[in-house]
Amino acid sequence: MDENQIIAELKEQGIDLVSAIPCDRAKGLFFKLPEEFQYIGLTREEDGVGISAGAYLAGARPLIALQSSGLGNMLNAILSLTATFGLPLPILASWRGGETEVIPAQIQFNRPLHRILSAAAIPYTILSDPDRPEVIGKAVSDAFVKKTPHVILIPHGSLQETSCSAAGSSPKNLRPFACCYERDWRTPVMTRFDAIRMIAHLVTNEVLVSNIGIPSKELYAVNDRDENFYMLGSYTQASAIGLGIATVRPDKRVIVLDGDGSLLGSSILPVIAAAAPENLMIVGLDNGVFGSTGNQPRPGSDTADLRLMAMGAGFEQTWTVHEPWELEAAMYASSRTGPSFIHVRISPGNRDVPNIPLSPSEIRDRFRSVLTSSHG
Repeated sequence: MDENQIIAELKEQGIDLVSAIPCDRAKGLFFKLPEEFQYIGLTREEDGVGISAGAYLAGARPLIALQSSGLGNMLNAILSLTATFGLPLPILASWRGGETEVIPAQIQFNRPLHRILSAAAIPYTILSDPDRPEVIGKAVSDAFVKKTPHVILIPHGSLQETSCSAAGSSPKNLRPFACCYERDWRTPVMTRFDAIRMIAHLVTNEVLVSNIGIPSKELYAVNDRDENFYMLGSYTQASAIGLGIATVRPDKRVIVLDGDGSLLGSSILPVIAAAAPENLMIVGLDNGVFGSTGNQPRPGSDTADLRLMAMGAGFEQTWTVHEPWELEAAMYASSRTGPSFIHVRISPGNRDVPNIPLSPSEIRDRFRSVLTSSHG
C-alpha cells in the first residue's frame, strides 16, 4: 500500500479537511496531504481535536494524521470533547514502538498503545494487511456512522512510499514586519460576566464558542442562542474549535470567548495566524486567575501579555481593552478583517449562575443544525 491508495480511500469517504503533524515513517504521505486536501498544519496534536470538532460542527468531514506518539497528548481532548459530544473523528497514525523501533522513547507509550486505546474505549483498527487499503475507508466510515473517534494504526513497513520531497518549501509570504509596542495596562473595571454580557448583546447571527466551565455558564445565563457552542471540558480547545468552524464556514463570523489560562496552555495562536481566517476573532478574557476552579492565581498573571503573544504568533489585528467602550470599539474594528485578537483585561470573580440545562448532544445538534442549514 502506498500514500496514493490511502489518499484515494480518504477521498472516497468524503474527507475534506485534514490537520496533521508529520512522521518520518510516512514522509511521502505527509508531503501529499496538503496537496490533496484542505489542510491545517499543527504544532501540537490535541489542537487537531478541537479543529476537527469545529469543522464537523460546521458541516465538514475532518481527519487527523500524525505519528502515534501524539495520541498521548490527545487523550483528554478526545475523551472530553470528541467522545463527550458524540463527534466523529478518524485519526490516521503511523504506529511507532514496534519490534524494529530503534528510539527508546518511542517504545514505552507506543508498544502498548492498542491496550491504552481499549482501556479508554477508543475504537481502533490495525492495518495488519497492507494489501487491503479499503480497511482504512471502513474505519473512517465507522467513525462518522457511529459518531466516535476511530484510530487507524499503520505499523512500520505497511506503507510503501512512492514519492517524497527532499526539502520543505521556502517561505512564500515574506511580508515586512515592524513592531513598536508599549504596554498600557490599567486597572480593569469589568468582570468576565460584564465582558461576556456586552459581547453577547452585540452579536446578531455570529457564532460564539465559549471556553469551559463558568464562562459557558455565564454566556448561557446572559443570552442563550442556537449559535452558541458551550464547552463542557477540553481545556485549551476553545480557539481550536473556532478555527475549525471559521475554516469551513468563511461566510460566518466566528467569535471565541477564550481564557488566559487556556490560551497560555495552548499552541493554537500561530496555527490560527498561519491559516489566516478573516472571519475569526479570539477574545482573550484575562483575569489573571483560574476562574472556574476557585480563582487561584495563574503563573505570569503580572507578566504574560496575551496581546503580545498574539502579535508574535502573527496576528496583525490586535487590541488590549479595559473598559466596556474599548471592548465595543475593538469588536467593531475587528469585524472588518481578521484573524483578530482582543486582549480583555478583567477583574477576577464569578457570577453565581446555574449549570447549563442542556446535554452535550443537545448542544451539538442545535449548533450544528443552525450552521449546516444556513450553509450555501
